[in-house]
Amino acid sequence: MTTDRKMPKSFYWGNSVSSMQTEGAWQADNKGLSVYDIREETDTTSNWHDAIDEFNRYEEDLNLMQKMHMNMYRIQIAWSRIVPDGDGEINEKGFDFYDRLINAMLERDIEPMVCLYHFDMPLALAKKQSGFLSRDTVTAFVKFGKAVIDHFANRVKYWITFNEHNLYFTDEVFQISGYTRAEKSIDHMYTIFHHTMLAHAEITNYVHDNYHELNIGGMLAYTPVYPATEKPEDTFAVRKQSEFIYENINSLFLGKLYSPEVQQYIDDNEIDIDWRTQDNETLSATYPDFLSFSYYRTMVLDAEPIPEYEVPNRYMNHNIEINKFLTHSEWRWNN
Repeated sequence: MTTDRKMPKSFYWGNSVSSMQTEGAWQADNKGLSVYDIREETDTTSNWHDAIDEFNRYEEDLNLMQKMHMNMYRIQIAWSRIVPDGDGEINEKGFDFYDRLINAMLERDIEPMVCLYHFDMPLALAKKQSGFLSRDTVTAFVKFGKAVIDHFANRVKYWITFNEHNLYFTDEVFQISGYTRAEKSIDHMYTIFHHTMLAHAEITNYVHDNYHELNIGGMLAYTPVYPATEKPEDTFAVRKQSEFIYENINSLFLGKLYSPEVQQYIDDNEIDIDWRTQDNETLSATYPDFLSFSYYRTMVLDAEPIPEYEVPNRYMNHNIEINKFLTHSEWRWNN
């Protein structure tokens, strides 16, 4: 039995973080506030001001990755560190930090991958226009994304627009999009999702038009859901949930627009998604260089508690259960 086998160099092994989970330095070098920066600590949670202090200790972190033979690190570039108010002047000191971090990765043969948005909306845009509920926020984000890509295109080959993009088609959207309104309506859920898809498409199309050597793709949170029983109602609910939460966004990632089933549902229920004529051209022109996903666990769905006219996006709000056929960690995730 041989013991000297090695992973091929083309196989990437690494880890993935968000800026607020790692960086700290929430007011350093002219950084603007994000919605996370004002969240107060509780009895069970800390605030986000210091995190693991990667802003100051990134060399230590990268050395540990190198010792574990990691060769990729997916980071997020904080919007409010580059554009403090979300839609104004570039903060060059913000770029200075990411220059240091990415250069240090490359010195250790760690391939950088950059995610442009991981839930930390600049506070100014959340207060001014309820985040991605506004098309103005889409414009501001695309401007930010293009500036970041232009700055790092010579060093970063792999890009993701939104972390776990399908969450914007669930109730989670009201927590991760900079939303500040009280309604939390289905129209608002669908509008925000539509706006983020437009932002994804515009940035992806910009990369493909200007940087042929770069790779950019979409990313979703994938939780396989199985019927709780053999009842046809459970099977139907699972299929419907999968169509709206997974298949629809994959169709959009591939430039095929909304899935026919989802589009028919939008039309039949007269859901306002702020559709404009030019959106068709923007969305249909996009395509991914790769598709990525996060995977944590499996779940089962019981259809009985789902109200008769509930939107499929919210099926998992009702009696979603852990998979009883598997063992679980203390977080109720599958072992």
